[in-house]
Amino acid sequence: MRFLTIALPATLFGFKSKDCFDRELVCVHVYNPAHVLPDPLVIQSSEIGHHRPNKEYFQIGLPELILCRTEMKLLDMFQYFWPVSRPEVKRTQGSIKILFNKPVIEGIDSLIDFQKIVEKQNNLRLDKKEALAVILTLNDYTKFGCSLIVDICRSNRIDEFVIFKDPSRPPYLCSYPSQQKGFKRPPPIGHKGETLVKS
Repeated sequence: MRFLTIALPATLFGFKSKDCFDRELVCVHVYNPAHVLPDPLVIQSSEIGHHRPNKEYFQIGLPELILCRTEMKLLDMFQYFWPVSRPEVKRTQGSIKILFNKPVIEGIDSLIDFQKIVEKQNNLRLDKKEALAVILTLNDYTKFGCSLIVDICRSNRIDEFVIFKDPSRPPYLCSYPSQQKGFKRPPPIGHKGETLVKS
């Protein structure tokens, strides 16, 4: 009975478990694809992952792959690696025009349509002031396609390549040179009792 008196009100009042934003486990990295990128993004992953419905992987509610047009640089929106808040991501969604999105990347073949759309949009922007950006959610299953996505960005002169990832898991991208200012506040990031020194 004592358990029910505690559990029932929690249920009635909409108890919500903490997600990756609440635990500050979202970081963002903004790159110019024409510049030198971190090795983990350009070296082909040896393992090809597959999504499993019963296995959790990093996801923040965005499609895993997005091509968008934006008047404001994403670097200006995300000047710091970490932490990234839910409102910041929502504001970004409201300030970009999505031209293509892939909710789930499964296999290299799933990137063929993406490449065609990028080539088409690159040809259409000759008289456009807006920049083109590619946004990738980097997780255990999208890492395998990252180097190909970088190649597509470079061959089509994409202005910005943006990575959302879990800072508690490799690759630790802020170990590499970046355009961003660093952290909004000093790390470490606490996660499950561990102390992290990189994002």
